[in-house]
Amino acid sequence: MKTKNFIAIVVMAGLGLSVIGFERSLAAKEKAPASVKIGIVSVREVFENCTMKIEVEKTLAAEGEKKFAELKKLEESVETDKAALSKRKENSADYMEMLGALMQKQSQLDAQKEFFQHDLAVKEMQGKEKIYRKILEVIASVAQEKGLDLILNRDDNYLNRPDLGQSAQSPADLILTTKTHKLLYFNPSLDITADVVSAMSKSKQQ
Repeated sequence: MKTKNFIAIVVMAGLGLSVIGFERSLAAKEKAPASVKIGIVSVREVFENCTMKIEVEKTLAAEGEKKFAELKKLEESVETDKAALSKRKENSADYMEMLGALMQKQSQLDAQKEFFQHDLAVKEMQGKEKIYRKILEVIASVAQEKGLDLILNRDDNYLNRPDLGQSAQSPADLILTTKTHKLLYFNPSLDITADVVSAMSKSKQQ
């Protein structure tokens, strides 16, 4: 009798453990995250083909031409003063006065050249930063529309773009490329670069 009771207890315990294991298995399946939907974008390609880049470059070019014209006018004035100074007798009061004025004007020209170069460099940096921020904003918008959870950058380089006909310029160049090149393969169907370029153009038209 005792043997039968013992067997019954063991069987019931086994069934209980089986039920608990089954319930835990179902709970684990319910908690398991859904598969992550991934998209690929070439940020470089978007940057090179977006209309925003053209507009920023056009604005910088116009400002650069304006400042170049100002510098050229000042340079011509300096050359005129140099020609006039050459006709004066050296060490005379008139000569020294003109020399002092010329040196001040030359210093002004050099300072303006340096300032203009720095100013344009800063504005170019700010323009690029503005474009990249917009690209990230549009990428997020397109990803949400397509129900994508993760976007990776398609870091094109000469190793995965044989059509470019490029090669490493030095061993250091090769090492840097292989170390920074993270995306080794992707299914072309995941690439949404064209959609992002299109969305960038539409965002500027609105």
